[in-house]
Amino acid sequence: MNFIKKLAVALLVMLPMVAVADEAAEPTETARKSLSVSVSTLNTSDSAIMATRPQDGEKPVMPLNIHIGPSKLTLFGYAQTQFDITKTGAETKNSFSMTRVILMANAELTRKLSFFLMIDAASTQASKHLHEYFAQYAFMPELKVRVGQFKTPYTMENIISPTLLGTVNLNEGTRYMAGIAGDPLYGNYVGRDLGAMVTGDAIKARDGHYYLNYSLGVFNGAGMNLRDNNKHKDVAAMLNILPTKDITLSGSFIIGKGNAQADDMFGTISQGTDYTRNRWSVGAEVNYKPVKLRTEYMQGRNGDINNRAFYAELWCRLFRNFDVVLDYDYLDKNTALSKDARDVFPAWTRTSNYLVGLQYWVYKACRISTQYIFSNRNTGPDTKAWITQFQIAF
Repeated sequence: MNFIKKLAVALLVMLPMVAVADEAAEPTETARKSLSVSVSTLNTSDSAIMATRPQDGEKPVMPLNIHIGPSKLTLFGYAQTQFDITKTGAETKNSFSMTRVILMANAELTRKLSFFLMIDAASTQASKHLHEYFAQYAFMPELKVRVGQFKTPYTMENIISPTLLGTVNLNEGTRYMAGIAGDPLYGNYVGRDLGAMVTGDAIKARDGHYYLNYSLGVFNGAGMNLRDNNKHKDVAAMLNILPTKDITLSGSFIIGKGNAQADDMFGTISQGTDYTRNRWSVGAEVNYKPVKLRTEYMQGRNGDINNRAFYAELWCRLFRNFDVVLDYDYLDKNTALSKDARDVFPAWTRTSNYLVGLQYWVYKACRISTQYIFSNRNTGPDTKAWITQFQIAF
């Protein structure tokens, strides 16, 4: 221990001498060029955070920037922990859970070339720890090319970070239609897939926002971290029109053929077979303080079965840092079924979810949310849930 103390003191004494010697040394042609290393933080504006687009990915709040020579590495992430009480019929359950622990890194190698990495440390499945990894080359704001694994540009809710959604859980219709969770044929792949995409912003307004935002990509269609499981590819596209910086009009679609991950509940598609899987959506978002409204209508087809979904989410700022959240969510898994057929079907095919909640922003993107959700199923007992979530982001 004494030896270590003496060594530390000796090093501290020698450091100033080394620094002086370096300053006095004559530069030579063969001298090595030193890399400059610095650390800084960047505050992202609220408007930039709320305006998440497909090419933005998961927006940082106060990212940590590490500059190594000409490159910059940005580290950021978030975690969501919740306690929920759920009553289905006469059965009541309650539990603490770690919903997400997301760690992200963005490496800017040049002004045009970058690499993004996202990991979910809370996932219970090892195959789903790695969420995103892609390289992107920005030729110009109007044209960026992305290759790797990332969110498919389908529905506004799918591409927005969970830290910026009013619902603790994404709307059930979006989860089902976008391949996030709920459709046994599609699988539960949190709306991500492997592929290549072009994206960009066009026609810049005087206030700095762009009137148009687009994304067009080709994907495996098998889900994240998986090789393609058939010879077909999915094509996904999104177009956002922003007449003002506070209004977004959106349309998107996915067309392709999926390989069924399980048997269809309606007995029309068997596990392992290819089936037509098409989706489209239209939506809008209006953000005029103290109110923000986002709504989308989705429709799709699994083989010969048509499905549809709709949601409307409303935020209202009551006073500083305190919001009330209202949400209605509707999902119909088979629009061809009559009321009598739905009522005798062994599993539910149509549901309506009603949500009312409060959220308090503790600091930046750190908040406490509490929500009551009533799920009205056409078959089986209804579900009532009370969820409280704590979110921290950096």
